[in-house]
Amino acid sequence: MQICSDLSVPHVIDSNLIPFVDSPKKGVQRRMLDRIGDEVARATTIVKFDPFVKFPRHNHEGGEEFVMLDGRLFDDLSGDHSPLTYCRHGMGTLHEPWTTEEGATLLVKLRQMNDRTEAPITLIDTETSNDWKKDSDAKRERLDLFSNAKTGEYVWMEKLEPGFQSDNWVVGQGGEEIFVLKGDMSFENIDGTDDENNKNKCTKGFWIRRPVDWAGRKFKVTSENGCQLFMKTGHLAMKLDEIR
Repeated sequence: MQICSDLSVPHVIDSNLIPFVDSPKKGVQRRMLDRIGDEVARATTIVKFDPFVKFPRHNHEGGEEFVMLDGRLFDDLSGDHSPLTYCRHGMGTLHEPWTTEEGATLLVKLRQMNDRTEAPITLIDTETSNDWKKDSDAKRERLDLFSNAKTGEYVWMEKLEPGFQSDNWVVGQGGEEIFVLKGDMSFENIDGTDDENNKNKCTKGFWIRRPVDWAGRKFKVTSENGCQLFMKTGHLAMKLDEIR
Protein backbone atom coordinates (compact mmCIF):
# COMPACT_ATOMS: atom_id res chain seq x y z
CA MET A 1 0.00 0.00 0.00
CA GLN A 2 1.31 3.45 -0.95
CA ILE A 3 -0.26 6.59 0.57
CA CYS A 4 1.61 9.92 0.27
CA SER A 5 4.64 7.67 -0.04
CA ASP A 6 6.85 10.00 -2.10
CA LEU A 7 8.68 11.97 0.60
CA SER A 8 9.79 14.56 -1.97
CA VAL A 9 6.18 15.76 -2.41
CA PRO A 10 4.63 18.34 -0.02
CA HIS A 11 1.20 17.66 1.49
CA VAL A 12 -1.44 19.68 3.37
CA ILE A 13 -4.27 17.37 4.44
CA ASP A 14 -7.32 17.85 6.66
CA SER A 15 -7.39 14.49 8.42
CA ASN A 16 -10.99 15.09 9.51
CA LEU A 17 -12.02 14.46 5.89
CA ILE A 18 -10.38 11.02 5.79
CA PRO A 19 -12.82 8.25 6.72
CA PHE A 20 -11.86 5.85 9.51
CA VAL A 21 -11.34 2.32 8.22
CA ASP A 22 -11.32 -0.88 10.24
CA SER A 23 -7.97 -2.41 11.16
CA PRO A 24 -7.50 -6.19 11.48
CA LYS A 25 -8.11 -5.78 15.24
CA LYS A 26 -11.80 -5.43 16.12
CA GLY A 27 -12.51 -2.12 17.83
CA VAL A 28 -9.50 -0.32 16.30
CA GLN A 29 -9.92 2.01 13.31
CA ARG A 30 -7.45 4.11 11.33
CA ARG A 31 -7.12 7.26 9.26
CA MET A 32 -4.02 6.78 7.11
CA LEU A 33 -1.95 9.89 6.39
CA ASP A 34 1.13 8.30 4.84
CA ARG A 35 2.09 4.69 4.36
CA ILE A 36 4.71 2.55 2.68
CA GLY A 37 3.77 -1.11 3.14
CA ASP A 38 0.80 -3.16 4.22
CA GLU A 39 0.25 -4.25 7.84
CA VAL A 40 3.98 -3.98 8.45
CA ALA A 41 4.58 -0.44 7.20
CA ARG A 42 6.39 2.84 7.56
CA ALA A 43 3.30 4.85 8.43
CA THR A 44 1.75 7.97 9.93
CA THR A 45 -1.77 7.20 11.12
CA ILE A 46 -4.56 8.46 13.35
CA VAL A 47 -5.64 5.41 15.35
CA LYS A 48 -8.93 5.21 17.26
CA PHE A 49 -9.49 2.61 19.98
CA ASP A 50 -13.05 1.86 21.07
CA PRO A 51 -13.71 1.58 24.82
CA PHE A 52 -12.45 -1.59 26.51
CA VAL A 53 -10.17 -2.75 23.70
CA LYS A 54 -6.95 -4.63 24.42
CA PHE A 55 -4.43 -4.79 21.59
CA PRO A 56 -2.36 -8.00 21.62
CA ARG A 57 1.27 -7.81 22.75
CA HIS A 58 3.45 -6.89 19.78
CA ASN A 59 6.96 -5.82 18.81
CA HIS A 60 7.96 -2.47 17.30
CA GLU A 61 11.06 -3.44 15.37
CA GLY A 62 11.23 -0.01 13.71
CA GLY A 63 9.99 1.89 16.77
CA GLU A 64 6.75 3.66 17.58
CA GLU A 65 6.05 7.34 18.35
CA PHE A 66 2.67 8.78 19.28
CA VAL A 67 0.78 11.76 20.66
CA MET A 68 -2.48 11.24 22.51
CA LEU A 69 -5.25 13.24 20.86
CA ASP A 70 -8.23 12.19 22.96
CA GLY A 71 -9.31 9.71 25.61
CA ARG A 72 -6.92 7.59 27.65
CA LEU A 73 -4.58 4.73 26.83
CA PHE A 74 -2.92 2.31 29.23
CA ASP A 75 0.20 0.32 28.44
CA ASP A 76 2.20 -2.32 30.27
CA LEU A 77 5.47 -0.77 29.05
CA SER A 78 5.00 3.00 29.41
CA GLY A 79 1.97 3.32 31.70
CA ASP A 80 -0.92 5.78 31.62
CA HIS A 81 -1.35 8.16 28.66
CA SER A 82 -3.72 11.12 28.91
CA PRO A 83 -4.51 13.73 26.20
CA LEU A 84 -1.44 15.42 24.66
CA THR A 85 0.99 12.96 26.23
CA TYR A 86 3.98 12.29 23.96
CA CYS A 87 5.54 8.82 23.88
CA ARG A 88 8.31 6.98 22.03
CA HIS A 89 8.77 3.22 22.21
CA GLY A 90 12.25 2.50 20.85
CA MET A 91 13.28 -0.06 18.28
CA GLY A 92 12.57 -3.63 19.35
CA THR A 93 10.26 -2.78 22.26
CA LEU A 94 7.34 -5.04 23.20
CA HIS A 95 4.10 -3.80 24.70
CA GLU A 96 0.38 -4.40 25.19
CA PRO A 97 -1.94 -1.34 25.19
CA TRP A 98 -5.57 -1.18 26.25
CA THR A 99 -8.41 1.27 26.87
CA THR A 100 -11.17 1.60 29.44
CA GLU A 101 -14.53 3.38 29.14
CA GLU A 102 -13.09 6.50 27.45
CA GLY A 103 -11.47 4.83 24.47
CA ALA A 104 -8.54 6.67 22.88
CA THR A 105 -7.41 8.44 19.72
CA LEU A 106 -3.70 8.78 18.85
CA LEU A 107 -1.46 10.21 16.16
CA VAL A 108 0.97 7.33 15.57
CA LYS A 109 4.22 7.09 13.59
CA LEU A 110 5.60 3.60 12.97
CA ARG A 111 8.94 2.26 11.69
CA GLN A 112 10.56 5.70 11.42
CA MET A 113 13.40 5.25 13.91
CA ASN A 114 16.98 4.35 13.17
CA ASP A 115 19.06 4.23 16.34
CA ARG A 116 19.01 1.20 18.63
CA THR A 117 20.97 3.09 21.29
CA GLU A 118 17.98 5.40 21.86
CA ALA A 119 16.26 5.04 25.25
CA PRO A 120 13.52 2.39 25.07
CA ILE A 121 10.89 4.78 26.49
CA THR A 122 10.43 8.54 26.24
CA LEU A 123 7.28 9.78 27.96
CA ILE A 124 6.28 13.43 28.48
CA ASP A 125 2.99 14.80 29.77
CA THR A 126 3.00 18.05 27.84
CA GLU A 127 0.00 19.40 29.76
CA THR A 128 1.84 19.38 33.09
CA SER A 129 5.42 19.93 31.92
CA ASN A 130 7.33 22.87 33.41
CA ASP A 131 9.78 22.91 30.49
CA TRP A 132 7.81 25.11 28.10
CA LYS A 133 10.07 27.98 26.97
CA LYS A 134 8.73 31.39 25.94
CA ASP A 135 10.06 32.81 22.69
CA SER A 136 11.41 36.34 22.59
CA ASP A 137 8.33 37.62 20.75
CA ALA A 138 6.18 36.55 23.77
CA LYS A 139 3.51 34.98 21.55
CA ARG A 140 5.28 31.68 20.96
CA GLU A 141 6.23 28.84 23.32
CA ARG A 142 8.21 25.66 22.67
CA LEU A 143 8.50 22.35 24.52
CA ASP A 144 11.34 20.12 23.32
CA LEU A 145 10.33 16.45 23.30
CA PHE A 146 13.16 14.52 21.65
CA SER A 147 16.37 15.03 19.69
CA ASN A 148 19.07 12.78 18.28
CA ALA A 149 22.27 14.34 16.94
CA LYS A 150 23.21 11.12 15.13
CA THR A 151 20.04 10.97 13.04
CA GLY A 152 19.25 14.70 12.88
CA GLU A 153 15.73 14.18 14.26
CA TYR A 154 14.11 16.89 16.39
CA VAL A 155 10.63 16.70 17.91
CA TRP A 156 8.80 19.41 19.85
CA MET A 157 5.48 21.14 20.48
CA GLU A 158 4.69 24.79 19.94
CA LYS A 159 1.98 27.08 21.27
CA LEU A 160 1.11 30.20 19.27
CA GLU A 161 -0.98 32.79 21.10
CA PRO A 162 -4.00 34.52 19.50
CA GLY A 163 -2.85 37.19 17.09
CA PHE A 164 0.51 35.52 16.41
CA GLN A 165 2.23 36.74 13.23
CA SER A 166 5.57 35.85 11.71
CA ASP A 167 7.14 36.63 8.34
CA ASN A 168 9.98 34.25 9.04
CA TRP A 169 8.67 30.69 9.52
CA VAL A 170 11.59 28.64 8.19
CA VAL A 171 11.36 24.99 7.10
CA GLY A 172 13.91 22.96 9.03
CA GLN A 173 16.69 20.75 7.73
CA GLY A 174 15.74 17.21 6.79
CA GLY A 175 12.07 17.95 6.07
CA GLU A 176 9.29 19.28 8.27
CA GLU A 177 6.10 17.76 9.60
CA ILE A 178 3.34 19.58 11.49
CA PHE A 179 0.11 18.32 13.07
CA VAL A 180 -2.36 20.89 14.42
CA LEU A 181 -3.48 19.72 17.87
CA LYS A 182 -5.59 22.75 18.80
CA GLY A 183 -6.71 26.05 17.30
CA ASP A 184 -5.75 27.44 13.90
CA MET A 185 -2.74 28.57 11.91
CA SER A 186 -2.63 30.12 8.45
CA PHE A 187 0.24 30.00 5.95
CA GLU A 188 0.68 32.36 3.05
CA ASN A 189 2.24 30.72 0.00
CA ILE A 190 1.70 27.34 1.61
CA ASP A 191 2.75 25.44 -1.52
CA GLY A 192 5.92 27.47 -1.97
CA THR A 193 4.72 29.77 -4.74
CA ASP A 194 4.85 33.58 -4.61
CA ASP A 195 1.09 34.06 -4.91
CA GLU A 196 0.02 36.14 -1.88
CA ASN A 197 -3.58 34.98 -2.39
CA ASN A 198 -2.52 31.38 -1.88
CA LYS A 199 -3.43 31.00 1.79
CA ASN A 200 -4.42 27.96 3.76
CA LYS A 201 -6.06 28.02 7.19
CA CYS A 202 -5.10 24.86 9.04
CA THR A 203 -7.32 23.93 11.99
CA LYS A 204 -7.32 21.03 14.45
CA GLY A 205 -6.50 17.80 12.65
CA PHE A 206 -4.54 19.27 9.74
CA TRP A 207 -1.35 17.42 8.78
CA ILE A 208 1.42 19.20 6.88
CA ARG A 209 4.54 17.58 5.44
CA ARG A 210 7.30 19.48 3.61
CA PRO A 211 10.14 17.68 1.84
CA VAL A 212 13.86 17.75 2.49
CA ASP A 213 14.61 20.09 -0.41
CA TRP A 214 12.34 22.77 1.09
CA ALA A 215 14.82 23.35 3.93
CA GLY A 216 15.31 27.08 4.46
CA ARG A 217 12.13 28.20 2.70
CA LYS A 218 10.34 30.99 4.55
CA PHE A 219 6.60 31.45 5.06
CA LYS A 220 4.29 34.04 6.53
CA VAL A 221 2.32 32.49 9.38
CA THR A 222 -0.55 33.84 11.48
CA SER A 223 -2.84 32.39 14.14
CA GLU A 224 -6.14 34.17 14.72
CA ASN A 225 -7.25 32.21 17.78
CA GLY A 226 -4.00 30.61 18.89
CA CYS A 227 -2.95 27.00 18.37
CA GLN A 228 -0.87 24.10 19.61
CA LEU A 229 1.30 22.16 17.16
CA PHE A 230 3.21 18.88 17.09
CA MET A 231 6.43 19.45 15.10
CA LYS A 232 9.21 17.29 13.64
CA THR A 233 12.25 18.01 11.51
CA GLY A 234 15.15 15.92 10.24
CA HIS A 235 13.33 12.58 10.12
CA LEU A 236 12.46 12.68 6.43
CA ALA A 237 16.17 12.70 5.52
CA MET A 238 16.99 9.60 7.58
CA LYS A 239 18.04 6.49 5.71
CA LEU A 240 16.45 3.75 7.73
CA ASP A 241 19.14 1.18 6.87
CA GLU A 242 21.86 3.25 8.57
CA ILE A 243 22.98 3.94 12.16
CA ARG A 244 21.07 1.08 13.79
